[in-house]
Amino acid sequence: MTTADISASDVTNRPLVVDLDGTLIHSDLLWESIVLFLKKHFLRAWQLPLWLLLGKAGFKEKLAHEVELDPAALPYDQTVLELVKAARARGRTVVLATGSQRIFAEQIAAHLGLFDLVLATGDGINLTSHNKAHRLNELYGSKGYDYIGNSRADLAVWLDCADPYSVTRKPFRLADGRDTTHSGSVRGGAAVALFKAMRPRQWLKNLLVFVPMLAGHALDLWTFEASLLAFVAFSLCASSAYLLNDALDAQDDRAHPTKHRRPIASGALPLPLALAASPLLALAALTLCAIYNPLLLLVVALYFASTVAYSLYLKRLLMVDIVTLAILYSLRILGGSAATGIAPSFWLLAFSFFIFLSLALLKRHSELFNLQREGKAKTRGRGYTTADASPIGIMGINAAFVSVLIFMLYFNSDNVLDLYASPGWLGGILPLLVFWLGRLWVLAWRGEVNEDPVLYVSKDKVSLIVVGCCLTLAVLAAY
Repeated sequence: MTTADISASDVTNRPLVVDLDGTLIHSDLLWESIVLFLKKHFLRAWQLPLWLLLGKAGFKEKLAHEVELDPAALPYDQTVLELVKAARARGRTVVLATGSQRIFAEQIAAHLGLFDLVLATGDGINLTSHNKAHRLNELYGSKGYDYIGNSRADLAVWLDCADPYSVTRKPFRLADGRDTTHSGSVRGGAAVALFKAMRPRQWLKNLLVFVPMLAGHALDLWTFEASLLAFVAFSLCASSAYLLNDALDAQDDRAHPTKHRRPIASGALPLPLALAASPLLALAALTLCAIYNPLLLLVVALYFASTVAYSLYLKRLLMVDIVTLAILYSLRILGGSAATGIAPSFWLLAFSFFIFLSLALLKRHSELFNLQREGKAKTRGRGYTTADASPIGIMGINAAFVSVLIFMLYFNSDNVLDLYASPGWLGGILPLLVFWLGRLWVLAWRGEVNEDPVLYVSKDKVSLIVVGCCLTLAVLAAY
């Protein structure tokens, strides 16, 4: 479907009517407003079922007065926008007709400056399906307009319009035998978008559950299976948290240079699907732990509660977000200990906390560096300004070398003599650790490390070589 095709009907002087949710934007304003409400007033979530008693129109109106929508931070379908611009340039009347609340619709129309008329939900009438068709027929008569929609709720409108257009891949068959014509950009499948939003690459962090097994030299099949169970549980739980976090942050992510491509922010993954999948993944993780290991259930439940608290509130607090990230890393190690029954040593917990604290600070430092490079002064949805980059960098470097100090003290502890036959080999890890952490922070200060240091390390050849050398030295020390 091209701009020329949809503009060809200009000769009939029919208005072009455009739906909003799922058509002009790759999202739904009802769900956008629900998420914004939960983000701002989570403890008032109990009010939402009560507002449903007011009917759909009343429910939407209540939400509209509780949240602030940023029209610029919506995932617009650029192809549909071009069609609207072309129709308007040729002198056609262009109408925005939506089931969304009138306040939001008018804000979007004012932001775009492309519509001659806005029809939306208000005055107790939910402007969808037959209500929308009836209103358009009052204004333009049956077959007196063209309509672009996206769902079965638009069937009544398509049936009464002259030329029916749909943004969906497959056409809709109408009761009069006509098919809708494809219009808008090609949209991908929700299943692929859901898997991408689960961030499987981030599951690399959950390999930390194998650390107690390796540190305790318990290299048997049962311990491996127990650690693998913990890995699956933490991965499901982490994906649940990512879906919730990305849903809550969608409006902020759309203003970010890279995060705007995330499935939820871009509109590729519908918000209802993300919000439904999130608790199901968490429930699957907790059920798995409850069946096989109650102690692991306790750790995973604590991890999940911490991630939810982080998504809803803690990530907006200065330094609290960074400490929370470090704790979440350490909880993965405790999860491995709970699954295998191998008690973590003081040295392991202290080392892991400080090295992960350094990586969390590095992540925040990289974000602020990129923000400063873009000429912005403050993070959106966070408690930092670009002026905080230097103190955060200083704290991160200090934390890195505190972890080195802890490892050096561990090297001289009784634990080493109990576990390693040739502990002298461990001394080679010290200079490698200093080199790796120092190099990572120098590159971060140059702006050459992306915002997630763990993923950066997984692709950095030098880091992978260092990790390989450290593992080799640990094996030599053990035997």
